[in-house]
Amino acid sequence: MKTIQTLDEKILSRLQQSAPENCTIVPRSTPVIAFGRFRTAEIATISLNPSYKEFDLVNGKNRFHTLDSLGLHSYADIKAEHGEQILDYCERYFERNVVYKDWFNRISKFIKNSTGYDYYEGTACHLDLSQWATKDIWGKLNNYQQKDLVSTGDIELLGEIIKYGNFHTLFLNGKKTTMEIFNFFDVQPKKVLLRQTTKIDGEIKNKVEGFVSTTRSIAGVEIGREITLIGRNTYVKYAGDDVLMLISEWIENELSKR
Repeated sequence: MKTIQTLDEKILSRLQQSAPENCTIVPRSTPVIAFGRFRTAEIATISLNPSYKEFDLVNGKNRFHTLDSLGLHSYADIKAEHGEQILDYCERYFERNVVYKDWFNRISKFIKNSTGYDYYEGTACHLDLSQWATKDIWGKLNNYQQKDLVSTGDIELLGEIIKYGNFHTLFLNGKKTTMEIFNFFDVQPKKVLLRQTTKIDGEIKNKVEGFVSTTRSIAGVEIGREITLIGRNTYVKYAGDDVLMLISEWIENELSKR
């Protein structure tokens, strides 16, 4: 008879997986299971994988644990008590004054203004397609490296986290991220044109698109409820205020339908 694992047991099993080789993974870093209170959050933002900067020291403090900070030789040595320490840093990320602000601050403001949910209040969290932090950004990794990154059960664990959580909506940031995640999730989105490319006062305004879909399963993991996925072709970090306002209004409209 097959034993049903709890989410904590599945997370521990994932943490014990060795890092794939030749993927520029930050040496001796531990997988970043989540940024923030993933057990209670109602929405999540999702990107492709964590930045290597998440393993820079902040005022002498680690943002996340490493094998060295845990005093361990290998990933196989991670036990339940180490898993608890790793998850503690993950869950309290926005409470420990270690936030990678260059990445999160503008997204945090945008999400709160658009939805009312907040990383810092624990109603929103951030997740990744792969939990491994790499020195090279996703776009610089080849197809084999990208597939190897998720080969240690990353997507399956992401599905389990969503399944056992309270999430009703997932937000995907940027066209590359949106297309990759819809592809890995095997979900077909509906494209919505929010603004055509136009010229205003001599300035070119780029096309703005939204992507939306619903699903009840992620990478073969049955969620048991309907989840809404919302993506866009712009990165919040680089988008102008006019674009952010346009997307916010669209998001508010989409959420009002659910």
